[in-house]
Amino acid sequence: MDLRKEIEKLAIWYIPVSIAMILATSAYSSYFRHIASGEGATVGSTIAFFAGIPALIQMADNIVVGIWLFFLARREGARPMLWLLFGLFAHLFAAVIYIALRLYEAQAFNKQPKPTP
Repeated sequence: MDLRKEIEKLAIWYIPVSIAMILATSAYSSYFRHIASGEGATVGSTIAFFAGIPALIQMADNIVVGIWLFFLARREGARPMLWLLFGLFAHLFAAVIYIALRLYEAQAFNKQPKPTP
């Protein structure tokens, strides 16, 4: 596993999603301020229509980390569903744990004994 490339793949997805999350949260809150001021549709119908969006916006970065861990774990023979769930709930902490475990395994199990002179 080329760890640098894998982390770069995560960053390529994580950074734009984080930026989009910030922009979407800002747009979402200003939309509701506009609705609350009395201009536009009723607040009740709008809230009913957009009820799940804030949770999805807040979990977007967790979803990216979970999917990244899923594919990484599947490629390396680990339990992908376990790492997907861990990534969804623990976010970047799960990615750090996964990377630390992989580095530990690489060091612990791939050490070759030094030949005796």
